[in-house]
Amino acid sequence: MPQIPISAVTPGYRSQSEDTSIDSDVLMFQLLQQLTPQQRTQRFRHFNQATRELTIIAIKNHYPNASSSQIYQEFIRRHLGSEWLTVLKLKATEFEEKFRIEEPWELASRMATLFETLKIPYLVGGSVASSLLGESRSTQDLDLVISISLSTAQQLIRVMEQEFYISESAVVEAVTEKRSFNVIHLTSLEKIDIFVIGDDAFSRSKMNRRQLYKIDESEKGIYIYSAEDIILQKLYWYLLSATESQKQWRDVLGVLKVQGERLDFNYLNQWAEILQVQSLLKLALQQAGL
Repeated sequence: MPQIPISAVTPGYRSQSEDTSIDSDVLMFQLLQQLTPQQRTQRFRHFNQATRELTIIAIKNHYPNASSSQIYQEFIRRHLGSEWLTVLKLKATEFEEKFRIEEPWELASRMATLFETLKIPYLVGGSVASSLLGESRSTQDLDLVISISLSTAQQLIRVMEQEFYISESAVVEAVTEKRSFNVIHLTSLEKIDIFVIGDDAFSRSKMNRRQLYKIDESEKGIYIYSAEDIILQKLYWYLLSATESQKQWRDVLGVLKVQGERLDFNYLNQWAEILQVQSLLKLALQQAGL
């Protein structure tokens, strides 16, 4: 087995986890930088597929005599949270016949097609974007940002209501107040958080700078955050988040380490000042070795 080379890094460099040496961390990101978009997507899909399969296996092992309905309820509890048990009610036969694992990339592609059909500008964010641009990790839900009017929202509801749990009142409120709403894909129990884009300058910049991510030339691709914007967005979420902060920070470092010198540092610094995350960006750059 070849030895891991000893790496020279700048002071302050931080590994992604405490049990990973700096040399191993640097080597891992050198290898990640060499992956093609197709390889990145496959890696991300395998992470999420395995997570969901293991959840089902764990439930069946823990409750060997459980009925399909009980397995369904426990999966909802673990994957979405107990509050969704009272919202989502399918018959056991429906669960057995229709349930199938569908990971976030597959769902993002389907949503992209739906939005494009309705001429709704969108971009994919959250850990899907940071995984495609940095270090892969499993995710509990899909984050989407859309620009939508009330009239188009009614069309979206009609198109989605056959396949998704969607609340008309929640959608109308989100569109009116520039907030978010949730939908659940009923055959996979995947949650999608849909954020209605705001009128502020950063929101407009994110949408204008979205990038088309294609696995290969034969695929249509999906629009995702630019690398700079997902870094800035996650630094901002880091400030606001009490429970997910370390995940956000690791995602930021992952994107910085993979993208490296290809990043537009002038853009990063300009918006970090506006969003008041300058000190966080400076620390993240240091820990990423940039």
